[in-house]
Amino acid sequence: MNNHIANISDKIIDELCNQVIDYFDKSPFFELSNIPPFQGAGIYALYIKPSSKTLYKDVLPAMYPIYIGKAVPAGSRQGVKSGVTKGSPLRARLTKHLSSIEQANNLDASDFLCRFIVLEGKSSDFISAFESIFIKKYNTLWNSHIDGFGINAPGSGRYNQSPSEWDTLHPGRYYASQLTGSPRDLRQIMQKIVNYKPK
Repeated sequence: MNNHIANISDKIIDELCNQVIDYFDKSPFFELSNIPPFQGAGIYALYIKPSSKTLYKDVLPAMYPIYIGKAVPAGSRQGVKSGVTKGSPLRARLTKHLSSIEQANNLDASDFLCRFIVLEGKSSDFISAFESIFIKKYNTLWNSHIDGFGINAPGSGRYNQSPSEWDTLHPGRYYASQLTGSPRDLRQIMQKIVNYKPK
């Protein structure tokens, strides 16, 4: 069976990932509610300002990401040739998150910052892999512990599901109130936050 195991050096992988992480960690912060126009696909992270008075104030270290996500170029899943991404899928994804936060009745969009990097050419083929690596590195709360922040509105005929953990914590998204499934246990979700340990 050993001839089925790809002998790729961990050192080579680590060197590549560390370059991306280092570049990301040096990228500037922007107010989530005031993102400049830009094009491209890539990786992003959301942060809550240390001065905010959310329920995460004593849980997250200062300027520690609460959520990490990605936006891939159109056609990437169909094997479209790598190149310069047309349009603004990364900015559109951030704008969608801004809308979710603005709809929540116990969050303030002015408390949120973001940072991002655009990946072009062959590096854009690794966007999904880099997202996974970043989530593992930071053990981000809204990715690995509280589900539902990045979900889309349910399709027709699928409103019989329960609201997500995120929508239970932060009610207000227009479609969440229309879901007819059993409500989540808020105490259990809050306990997840209490038990959370950043890496």
